[in-house]
Amino acid sequence: MQWSFTKKNNRYALVGDRSRSLLAVKNQSPTGATSATPLGWADCSLSETKSVHQVMTNLSNPKGDVAISLPLDQFEVLTLSVNKVPREVVAKILPYHISKVLDQPLSEFIYDWLIVKELKDSLQINVFLFPAKMFQELRNTLGHYKLNPSTLEPDVFSVCAYLESRSDLQADEATLIALCWPQSISIAIYDKGNLILTRTVQLQRPEQPQSDQQDQDDQEPNPEIQLHADDIFPELTDEPDHQESLFETDHDDLLANFLIATKKEDGQGLAPGYQAPSQVDKETANTPWEGQQTQKIVQNWPAYINQVSLELMRTRDYFNSVIKGNQVKTVFVGGGEESWSALSSELESSLGIKIKHLMDPELSTIGDPLFEAVSIGVLS
Repeated sequence: MQWSFTKKNNRYALVGDRSRSLLAVKNQSPTGATSATPLGWADCSLSETKSVHQVMTNLSNPKGDVAISLPLDQFEVLTLSVNKVPREVVAKILPYHISKVLDQPLSEFIYDWLIVKELKDSLQINVFLFPAKMFQELRNTLGHYKLNPSTLEPDVFSVCAYLESRSDLQADEATLIALCWPQSISIAIYDKGNLILTRTVQLQRPEQPQSDQQDQDDQEPNPEIQLHADDIFPELTDEPDHQESLFETDHDDLLANFLIATKKEDGQGLAPGYQAPSQVDKETANTPWEGQQTQKIVQNWPAYINQVSLELMRTRDYFNSVIKGNQVKTVFVGGGEESWSALSSELESSLGIKIKHLMDPELSTIGDPLFEAVSIGVLS
């Protein structure tokens, strides 16, 4: 199975959240296993130009392709429901549908898409958008060092590639993945060879280790956590399509794979004979839990762990009751090592499922298992 691109002949991995960035180089063992060796860190996001200069400080005369993986919260994700058309037509009609639900011009994004549901008369499509200006600035800065960005993907796709390379994804069971970054959580469910469900939650992780907060936590009550009645997923009824890949696989160049949005009048640039949708053609831009996209400030580890538990329960319960895929039997969690004992205990109690490290901290060679797993995955 291929994640993102058919060919990942990348030499470098560039991974970052909203506070740190890492450049790593690809290595392979005699058995073919991929590993990532860190070359440089930056104490800022890849959205800042200085991040690339910082990670390149100790690297002289680099050259080659670089694969970029970012947390899901740095992408805008839309769920569109469109009239059923042949697969080869989907890419041609998407600009019209996306433009109808975006607040900004579509020309300000690069994007790609994934068919997650094929119904009798319609297709449900997830669209992943990334700011075109930010990507172009990143590309220009990397180009100064003779590095070519050839892959850009959300972290959950990189992690699936990492888990698959270690034979940790099973065909007959669903897997829940949670990546706990300092400012957000990326959540996904893998089932039947595909990422059936992806979502992100803005949640501030405590900065202090749990041991430093213990005395303070004993004195302060946890903030009340509320669920919103209108936090609803799009309704699904049939089995999802499992053959569609997130990104096109015909070309090696990144911008040939990502679609470059251009300004068009309604109906222009569509497939021959295609008619613009009528008023009865239903289209929605559903972002699950849209009302919770503002960042939650959590004061202590118990409150943070409680919130993570709630979000994973809601994701699992929706998957079981609406999507009705295979039973979720495994949960992989990346990040949160500072409070792993309490986190894993709470999640096992609430979900009734064994919780596993995404990467065993004792096996991490760079000191950050989440960054390392994502780097290996985007290079696999």
